[in-house]
Amino acid sequence: MKFSRQNKKIGRDTLIFNMDSATNCPSKKLGLCDIHKSCYALKAEKMYKSVLPYRQLQHDLWINQSVIEISKEIKAFLTNKRLKTPIKYVRFNESGDFNSQSDVNKLIKLALLTPNVIFYGYTHRIDLNYDNLPDNLVINGSGFMIDNNFKVIDKSETNNYKLICPNNCRKCNLCKNKSNKVIAVIKH
Repeated sequence: MKFSRQNKKIGRDTLIFNMDSATNCPSKKLGLCDIHKSCYALKAEKMYKSVLPYRQLQHDLWINQSVIEISKEIKAFLTNKRLKTPIKYVRFNESGDFNSQSDVNKLIKLALLTPNVIFYGYTHRIDLNYDNLPDNLVINGSGFMIDNNFKVIDKSETNNYKLICPNNCRKCNLCKNKSNKVIAVIKH
């Protein structure tokens, strides 16, 4: 599996992997994503030549590697003494989304096999089943509630929400906890 730790907003304590690219995003194809016209992941894939091929490679590896193999690779990061910042989180789908229920089921198995890290991410896939998620797997629905509801809003709507995303995951853990809250993020 190819993991990255390059996103400064997310922090070095987090591994990132993608099940798919934004270019091939199943939520966009199914008409479930209402923000695809301003998708940051898609912008990166268009701006930087190496991003899309890297995410396509991650997709291929996600599909072809077993849950046991991926868990072993994550555990190697968890025990790597050379890392200055220990890994606490695994962010899935910085781009793209679940392709099917089998992706959700595979992620559940991965979280169960790798209990010493918190997996978290976001989905527009309201059509899939998220019952019986393990404690270390937090799935934030984009505009609907799973463990949290991560809702994209216009700046003019901020007074209507208690929790506003600070756009800095290094200083905030709202989306990494099962808190059953609506977390608003201002469209930018």
